[in-house]
Amino acid sequence: MDQELCVVVLGSQPFEKASVINSIVGDRVESGRFFVKSVRRDGEVNGRKITLINTPCWWKTFGLQDSPEVIKQELVCSVFKCPPGPHVFLLVIDLSLPFTQEHRISIEEHLNLFGERIWSHIIVLFTQTVSLKDESIEQHLQSQGEDLQQIIQRCGGRYHVFDIENKGNGVEELLVKIDGVVAVNNGKHFATHEDMLLEIQRKRDENQEKAKARRLKVQEKRDLLTEKGDVFPFLKLRAVLLGWIVSGKSLAGNIIFNDEIFEIGKTKKCTSHSGDVDGRQITVMDTPSCWKYFSTKFNPEFVRTAILECEGLAERVKYPNAMILTIPADTSFKNEQKRVIEEYMAIFGEDIWRHTIVLFTWGDRYPDISIEEHIESEGEALQWLIEKCGNRYHVFDNTDMKNRAQVIELLQKIDQMVAENCLFRLDTHCDAEMNLHETDTQQDLDLEEEISLDPQHVLKLLNEELNNRFKEIKNKTKELGKDFTERLECASQRSLPTPPDFRELLETQCMTRKPLPDDKPVNEKLAYQIKREGNRWEAIIMQRFLNILRNSTASCDENVIQRSVHDVWKWLQRCEEYSISGYETISNLSDPEEDPQNTDTSEDTVKPQQNQH
Repeated sequence: MDQELCVVVLGSQPFEKASVINSIVGDRVESGRFFVKSVRRDGEVNGRKITLINTPCWWKTFGLQDSPEVIKQELVCSVFKCPPGPHVFLLVIDLSLPFTQEHRISIEEHLNLFGERIWSHIIVLFTQTVSLKDESIEQHLQSQGEDLQQIIQRCGGRYHVFDIENKGNGVEELLVKIDGVVAVNNGKHFATHEDMLLEIQRKRDENQEKAKARRLKVQEKRDLLTEKGDVFPFLKLRAVLLGWIVSGKSLAGNIIFNDEIFEIGKTKKCTSHSGDVDGRQITVMDTPSCWKYFSTKFNPEFVRTAILECEGLAERVKYPNAMILTIPADTSFKNEQKRVIEEYMAIFGEDIWRHTIVLFTWGDRYPDISIEEHIESEGEALQWLIEKCGNRYHVFDNTDMKNRAQVIELLQKIDQMVAENCLFRLDTHCDAEMNLHETDTQQDLDLEEEISLDPQHVLKLLNEELNNRFKEIKNKTKELGKDFTERLECASQRSLPTPPDFRELLETQCMTRKPLPDDKPVNEKLAYQIKREGNRWEAIIMQRFLNILRNSTASCDENVIQRSVHDVWKWLQRCEEYSISGYETISNLSDPEEDPQNTDTSEDTVKPQQNQH
């Protein structure tokens, strides 16, 4: 065949998708970059025109329910980039990690957005980033388990192995398989229900107009305050960080100070720090995190009492200027999150909302759209939160600590909020139940069922889930750690000392706790909510680890390699802290700071020096 080809590339990892596209049409896509709006790339292969559509990524362990609405809309609308429609979809899957049930469910749910017809147009494209040794590709795929086999079967057994490091003739072989799919479908383009596509496009356009209106409203308010002269920079600002686990809360505090002040994953009590930021004395308090999917009644005791035990708040910030509520921008915010946040904030009294600004974290995943588009697309629950906070919100790129402009703008917005409010003292002795408003009862875990659950039992199950996840992570990273060590050894022949063997490190440093015994049955809804908490935690931890590996192996610079060793070491420590440090209070586990198993004192282990600040 010599007809023009239109191909849509799908998957959860930006690096693999970008590498595939660059291999086919040349280096025209920035590897590892997240985005929302699908991007079209046109090129030629052996004189044949080909169009590739790069689509936004989703978290590979997240179900459709936890993906932001704007991502789902843009995925479906990707077919508009190549009218009258694509011939083939390439589903890119990285072979370097085991394929789990969560991965299969996530893929199926996201692809079903396009309708059932999509499965007859898909080729599974495996990026071979691991050595198969003496194992054939068929044997390797079989060893990945039943879930991967189910995906391959739904795609009619069509798959291709694309070695992005050794391209060879992989592109030509891939085009032959694409032509085969086109022939089976009689040369027809993929077509979904036109009414469905048009409705999604209509909603997207409507949300963009609402986003412009919201942005204009916020800017007009800021301009009015500035013109009146009511806003002036406070030489001393006091702020309190609030949010749920792995929301980027502690990292946001570190970004404000441009330093590693707050320990990530280890906030068991309120801690504060004061420092100079842009010539101003800033004091920030970090607080223990809550769950995302569970009522505050299921938080560990230290979360429920830490703030209250500080006599309202610590003396240094008893009269805060601002409460900074961190909300991850890269995940959904629905009625269940609305209820959790409302319960959480009720501790401080109804007046808290006048002094709260929403800080969206992980803004790096939305570089090509405004945060207002996310707010309008997500729906009523998130819009309720923004309106409750007086339309005050800001965005942080958590990957760019050196970006001081985002910090300065946050401080300016706090100044403007202070100009609207008099200084206040938190009322932490009020009846939290009296401050709760009516919330939707259409939750995944019905309210009546939730009330009947034993908090200690739920905490035990959550603790067990994180411990088991940690065991899985340790197993997954063994091969990655081995590959990492081998590459560092190759790059350090001249003057670097022999890098630490991360295979051994993973065995000694990451000690897995035995799961707690369960003496009560677990209903399906509760089990599903617990799994969602585990999925979020694991996805963020693994993404961090993969980023470290890729950044290090892409460079032969000695300083980069040494920093990578340090980063991996810190990651291993934080990995264990996330799984056992914060949420072990109901068990008899010892504190990791006092646990001798948590400290590797062997002489053979090379410990990198800590950063000097």
